[in-house]
Amino acid sequence: MILKAALFLVSVLLVPLRPTALLAAEWHVDSSVAQSGDGKSWGTALKTIQEGIDVASDADTVIVAEGTYVENIYFKAKNIVLRTTDPLNPLVVESTRIMGNQNGSVVSFSGTEDATCILSGFTITNGKVDYGAGILGGWEPHCTHATIQNNVIVGNIASREGGGLYGCHGLIQNNTIRENSAEGNEEVPAMGGGLAHCHGTIRNNVICENYGHLAGALWDCDGLIRNNVINRNSAGKPFGWVVGGLGGCDGTIENNVISENIGTALAGCDATIQGNIITENIAQQLVGGLGHCDGTISNNLIAGNSADTGVGGLYMCAGTIQNNRITGNRGAFAGLVGCDGLIRNNTIAANVSTEPGTAGGLLVCRGTITNCIIWGNSDPQLLECTFPTYCCVQGIGGGDGNTDSDPRFIDPDGPDDKPDTYEDNDFRLTPASACIDRGLNDDWMSNAADLDGNPRIWRGLFAWTVDMGAYEYESSQFKCIQIATFCLPPPGDCGVTITWNSRPGDSYTVMSCSQLSPEAWIEEDTLQSGGEQTSWIDSQTVSARKFYRVRID
Repeated sequence: MILKAALFLVSVLLVPLRPTALLAAEWHVDSSVAQSGDGKSWGTALKTIQEGIDVASDADTVIVAEGTYVENIYFKAKNIVLRTTDPLNPLVVESTRIMGNQNGSVVSFSGTEDATCILSGFTITNGKVDYGAGILGGWEPHCTHATIQNNVIVGNIASREGGGLYGCHGLIQNNTIRENSAEGNEEVPAMGGGLAHCHGTIRNNVICENYGHLAGALWDCDGLIRNNVINRNSAGKPFGWVVGGLGGCDGTIENNVISENIGTALAGCDATIQGNIITENIAQQLVGGLGHCDGTISNNLIAGNSADTGVGGLYMCAGTIQNNRITGNRGAFAGLVGCDGLIRNNTIAANVSTEPGTAGGLLVCRGTITNCIIWGNSDPQLLECTFPTYCCVQGIGGGDGNTDSDPRFIDPDGPDDKPDTYEDNDFRLTPASACIDRGLNDDWMSNAADLDGNPRIWRGLFAWTVDMGAYEYESSQFKCIQIATFCLPPPGDCGVTITWNSRPGDSYTVMSCSQLSPEAWIEEDTLQSGGEQTSWIDSQTVSARKFYRVRID
């Protein structure tokens, strides 16, 4: 029997006080003044941003009033804060504009700045140069680690790479990066209309409507790319690889929305690609979804992508592909093609091949295929692939653990009865599904989550056995909801109440110990579920620190 347990810890944390920071100077810039003063107040403000940078020293702050500043500014290796009067106010950001006059990068760094150097709250526009038209971070091995946040970077043109940003290795967050371009040609290819060669953390940005000759949104960005909206970017080279979304990004790509890009969504990204929504990307050739991405691809929704003469879903991805929903993709070859790594616990359904006789599900995938649901794709479901095990495959019932019984999805064509509108299609399992408790358990599943973020192994109907497909039936997070302490009457022992989420019909064993070691745990009590929540009271807790473990029996 596989046991699920949660560990609850009650403790007091002491946080040391931080030393008081040294006072730093503030400098004021206002384009509306007749002439520059000393910059020490709004009444004596400097007229240009560059003047503010020039007088500032490390740790100083330069505050810029609303207005239009036709400048190409240079940070000169200074670790300063350059910000507007209210970087979190969109109206202030819109009305505080640095315009490069198509005369080089709008903002340039020396490349030696660290994370304490901050650029925040500006509209950065009208730059034009070969690399980094909006913001140029520097050149290897000297690329800035400055923090770039809360800006709108729009309408900049690079002839080679990085219409919006190039060579920025620091934190890039909460920016809107749109309508920038990298406008190469057949003799001089260009990549990264939005960002190129930025290896820091890129998070919580809107990266949209950028254009690149070979790559529209991001090119060669190898840091953490998280929680961004990357949509409606485009690439324009008519043949070969064109990347609408992300190209050559080898870090971690997680929890992004990558949608409606013209060109491949992700290409050549040997990254961990997890938790993303990858939908409605359109390529003329090769692949609409993911191509030549050889890292782990897990827990993604990959749906509604298309390629007129290529692959709708995944092409030549050699890493592990697990816990994904791959549905409603369309192309001459629809689902997965040439993916020779581990393919496990995916729901691969309703993919449509427009090439007669070509598998809509998997084609020439010769790695291990296990615990998958492959159903409702254009026939045949598999062609020239390794024979699957512990899978639900339409028309294939033989082999170890396989079934060809209907998986009984909740609503695979959605309330609108249209399978092509993937947003409302529900590929979770009903209680009548033959895929519940029918997979093959493996070590990687012990701490893994399904596509809903719930435990990968769960007692669906009868056993602690993984389900086939991307979703675990009736699985939910087993977690502590509340720990409450109270004191009893004299002699004054303190007690603890633990409350956790639960499922009707389950039973639990509560254990405790005063030190974390395998031999120290003792069983305190066994009890039945109280419904959606269950509580247990330890009324005799007297030690200063105590650990609790709740086990589902």
